[in-house]
Amino acid sequence: MKKTKSLLCIMLVLTLFLAALPYQAAEAFRSSISRDRTPVVTPPEYQKPPSSPTTPPPSPSPQQPPSDSNKGDTGYNTPSRRSINQRSYTPVPVPTRPIPGPKPEPEPDPSPPPHPSEPLPDAPSWLNANEAKAFQLLNEFRVENGSAPLLADRRLTDVARAKAQDMIDNDYFGHISPTYGSVGNMLRSFGVSFSVAGENLSKAGTVARAQLQLENSTQGHKQNMLNTKYNKVGIAVLPLSKTPGVLLVQIFTD
Repeated sequence: MKKTKSLLCIMLVLTLFLAALPYQAAEAFRSSISRDRTPVVTPPEYQKPPSSPTTPPPSPSPQQPPSDSNKGDTGYNTPSRRSINQRSYTPVPVPTRPIPGPKPEPEPDPSPPPHPSEPLPDAPSWLNANEAKAFQLLNEFRVENGSAPLLADRRLTDVARAKAQDMIDNDYFGHISPTYGSVGNMLRSFGVSFSVAGENLSKAGTVARAQLQLENSTQGHKQNMLNTKYNKVGIAVLPLSKTPGVLLVQIFTD
């Protein structure tokens, strides 16, 4: 009885094994045949579902005022980075030091340099009082303006006296004498040699006024008195005949 049950169990197991074996092999083969014979079918293109009508994009909403999100508990606004960058400021000018340029050269002094102080020559004894006074004033004026003093020359003084007397006698006042001609002609007639020569004439109430008139004249009298080419002078002072005053004559040579 026990052997029969065992035999039945064995046979049942074998039957189940054999029944399962052909099913698996056929399934595998059929699957391969169907894979080889199945036509390749291209799947239909994907069709998008019909979309709804296009709606316009939403219009931008008006700019909202800045919120008070930056406010703290204290109620003060905390400046944002944008507000800091946009803050206006006034640049402070930085002082610059000027670049020193070349110093301007000093303008030359139009006045001649003062002549070294030296004693004025004494008036010679053959000059009268008025002529000595005129000689002194002339040299003082030259030294004050940087020119060396002149020496009184007797021959030149004789020529100056002759010219002064000629003007009084012939009642004229000028450099051209009706008797002697020009100053150069007159010097040559008196035997005086020279390279350059000049003459000043003045008449006034006193010797000092006559000298001052020459200093302020605009006709070259001042240039004659300060000319450095002159070394000698002849001076004559005679009283006027028709009016009170004196007539002053100065003749210069080198």
